[in-house]
Amino acid sequence: KGGKTKEKVARVSEAEIELFERDLVLEFRGSKLQRRRARKYAEGVMAQRTGPVHISSSESDDGDLTMLQVPQEAVGFVTGRAGNFLRSIEKEW
Repeated sequence: KGGKTKEKVARVSEAEIELFERDLVLEFRGSKLQRRRARKYAEGVMAQRTGPVHISSSESDDGDLTMLQVPQEAVGFVTGRAGNFLRSIEKEW
């Protein structure tokens, strides 16, 4: 589409990302930490296409993870209509 997801992943990981569509390859440039985060975020986005994604704080924390338990009755509020509340937080931060 317009590459917005790639731009978001690049922004939050602080890595440069290039997609070679013909070869189906993502290239990450930056420090080791930036590349590791970019890869982790890209893999998470791709995993969402096939089903639920489960994150383990012990395996996934590169200093970029805060987990919060959300009560069932608050899930709708947190996600918002069609995910708009989470997207607005994403844009702000």
